[in-house]
Amino acid sequence: MPKASPRSFVESARRFASQFASRLALATVVAATVIGVSVATPETALAVGTVKAEKTTLDEAEGTWKLKIVMDYGGQPEINFVPMLFVFTPTMLYERACTDASHDKPIVNKIPLQNQQSINEQLDVGFSDGTGKTFKETHFDFKIRRDRGFEAGEYTLEIKRASDNKTMGSKLKLVLNGNNKVVDRRAMNFVGEKKKDDPCNPAPDAPAQGSSSGGDTKPPPKKDTPPPANQDVHADGEIPLPPETSDAPPPVPPKQGGCGCELASRDGSDLGALSLVPVVGLGIFVARRGRRATRSSR
Repeated sequence: MPKASPRSFVESARRFASQFASRLALATVVAATVIGVSVATPETALAVGTVKAEKTTLDEAEGTWKLKIVMDYGGQPEINFVPMLFVFTPTMLYERACTDASHDKPIVNKIPLQNQQSINEQLDVGFSDGTGKTFKETHFDFKIRRDRGFEAGEYTLEIKRASDNKTMGSKLKLVLNGNNKVVDRRAMNFVGEKKKDDPCNPAPDAPAQGSSSGGDTKPPPKKDTPPPANQDVHADGEIPLPPETSDAPPPVPPKQGGCGCELASRDGSDLGALSLVPVVGLGIFVARRGRRATRSSR
């Protein structure tokens, strides 16, 4: 056998290394692509079937938005009505506001929303007809209502099966057009008379029937009350006033065998007692003079 030259050996080694490198690079690219797709859209790995909306931009009618969808179950469902969870996540709010630049006309501000609480609706989606025959595809529609917490804005809708929590198709982006409540964001608001057709300064509601509106109401007429039974009434309907009473003390009744007078004053003073002191003293003086005259005559 002819011996291989070193030169041919080197060339064959180079060809092998080149082929190996190209195959390794191709395998790396394929693996990276698969990993990147699975990381970018993890929900598609659990998604089953398909979901399509006839319209993704809906107009409000009497506080509701009507959504119509076409759903493919991805196979024959085992039951006629499949319980599903409709998860609405707000992503944008259409705020109507009055600003200093807009004056009396509200403008719409689109406010991005993040980390919002989702609004969940539990619904049964039917995949059968009146005869009970099931189908893999169905047309389903329902109303989105304001009284359930919805406002005009943008939402993402994800539909999940209640049995295994698998997502039906891909998420839908919905736009709900409508007029939200006006918010006054003006720095200073000096207004005069309010008008009924002014959305930024709505006129106050009229007072309810029977309620007081100021000084227009008159007090109710007084009812005539009958006089008490123990009082006399004159012919003209007036009640006589009671007789006047004085604050003077009542007279003191006379004592038995006395003169009926009272020496002490009624107010508790001792003037009467003091008036008797000179009389008593004079009597004692006269008695002593009489005794001395009798002794001297003896």
